[in-house]
Amino acid sequence: MNSNDSSTKHVLISNDDGIDAQGLAVLEDVIRSMPDFRVTVVAPSDQQSASSHSLTLTSPLRILDKGPGRYAVTGTPTDTVLVAMEKILRSDPPDIVLSGINHGPNMGEDVIYSGTVAAAMEGTMFGLPSYAFSLAAWHPSDFSGAAEFLRRMLPDILAFPLEKGSLVNINIPDGPPAAIKGIRVTRLGSRVYQNVITDQVDPHGKPYLWIGGQGPTWEREQGTDYSCVEQGFVSLTPLLVDLTHHGLQQQMKVLERDTWRNE
Repeated sequence: MNSNDSSTKHVLISNDDGIDAQGLAVLEDVIRSMPDFRVTVVAPSDQQSASSHSLTLTSPLRILDKGPGRYAVTGTPTDTVLVAMEKILRSDPPDIVLSGINHGPNMGEDVIYSGTVAAAMEGTMFGLPSYAFSLAAWHPSDFSGAAEFLRRMLPDILAFPLEKGSLVNINIPDGPPAAIKGIRVTRLGSRVYQNVITDQVDPHGKPYLWIGGQGPTWEREQGTDYSCVEQGFVSLTPLLVDLTHHGLQQQMKVLERDTWRNE
């Protein structure tokens, strides 16, 4: 374990909503209140939603001191974890990476776009147990249930051993503790995309496009992250960094050739 005190675990907290986001403050407060953890926060300096696993390669990154144990990075969520591991915490690496609490759900195919999930995935790629947390409402209003859930259940979740290359994506219903029925371990749901791009006109009368459109709808399939959250349960979805379709890989072996030209 990598910490100054062998009795505590060093937790790196990041997100994609930025260093000043309410969800990050809730997660930070909860973890700091737990005696078995110490915290370093390294988060984007501003909003980075839907940045996926992008790295900043065409402009410089800057580290901004935000107080004891708190830093902002002028980059993406992936940048923040990379900078934390390679620079800020190089001599005092964390044991765990927590990302969130995101303002809005990260379910189904949206995990591919999610900066919240990307920050956790970057932690996984450094070999650390990593977890992404989201408040599953498009306009979240009450983090109290999420905070109480984390206080009570996070130690059990962190105690469950993760396989190499895996992470856990966690979506929590919006509302007070009474709004949360329980916990379900789920698979990713499937989002129905419609009217994703809308046509707009600027004040000068020039047309432009806006990605967003109507709120998403979801396939209602039992056992998915969406269906469980809709029923009031916290959704725990294990994910893999390895995107290989192993079953199809074996089936496609019939396409292998020792040579591809007739000579």
